[in-house]
Amino acid sequence: MRVPPLAAESVASLLVEVTGRGVSLTESGNRATVTGYLYSQPEAELRKQLAQLAANLGMTDAFRVSVNEVAEADWVGQWRDSYRPLRVGRRLVIKPSWHTWPPTDDSLPAFDDDVVIEIDPQMAFGTGDHPTTQLCLEALEDSVWPGCTVADVGCGSGILSIAAIKLGAATAVAIDNDPIAVEIARANAADNSVAGQIKIILSEGLKATNEKFDIVVANINTPTIVALSGSIAQHTATGGCVIAAGIPIVRADRVSSTLRQAGLWVTETRVLGSWVCIVAKLHSNTQR
Repeated sequence: MRVPPLAAESVASLLVEVTGRGVSLTESGNRATVTGYLYSQPEAELRKQLAQLAANLGMTDAFRVSVNEVAEADWVGQWRDSYRPLRVGRRLVIKPSWHTWPPTDDSLPAFDDDVVIEIDPQMAFGTGDHPTTQLCLEALEDSVWPGCTVADVGCGSGILSIAAIKLGAATAVAIDNDPIAVEIARANAADNSVAGQIKIILSEGLKATNEKFDIVVANINTPTIVALSGSIAQHTATGGCVIAAGIPIVRADRVSSTLRQAGLWVTETRVLGSWVCIVAKLHSNTQR
């Protein structure tokens, strides 16, 4: 279905809930396309839930839904084909487990210093295809240094923690309030051979840790970032940085202002489509 980009994440979450499977999400211009697959077609119920979601978001009649029948023998193949390796930033490659790297065709260039992350689409946000995840991955690639420590608030699939470790971080603490996300993040960390360096916690925000981190990344949403800004600043080590994403471009000023009020200096704003990633620093002369 085609939806406004600001609604894409909410629609994708609903489709995951309805289908019990991963969905694909792509953006082009001022529209996003969300695709999911079902064994059966509860079309009337799905349309009802989508209409209610659109109304809740103030976007009544903004979703264009199309349903196509696919032969049962073919749908799994089509679903898998929609997930292909993705290059993000300079060195990061995100791929599902059923694709090899380097690729057997010429679909993407491969380099000796590629950092490959294997993530299968499941019931947890973070497969690399959403602009907010890509923005965070690019910011991590520019921010991680050998031996640094990372906190991943709202870790979802664990993709950002895994990327941080593979980019050179010593340890990461990945936190989510969804038990399913925690289970998936643990499995993904093991599949990427970094489980020993990532502590995965079921918790709200940063309540479960007293540590300070060199990098705190929070790819969540505007209200949660605003609510957690003080806690995020308190858990950032002197000289460390915060990477905040999941922010619609129209909310960027609000988040920047909130981070500054928490004692962080905004140093960079990255934009991809209708989404923003804000990078902020905690300087040694910051008084809190």
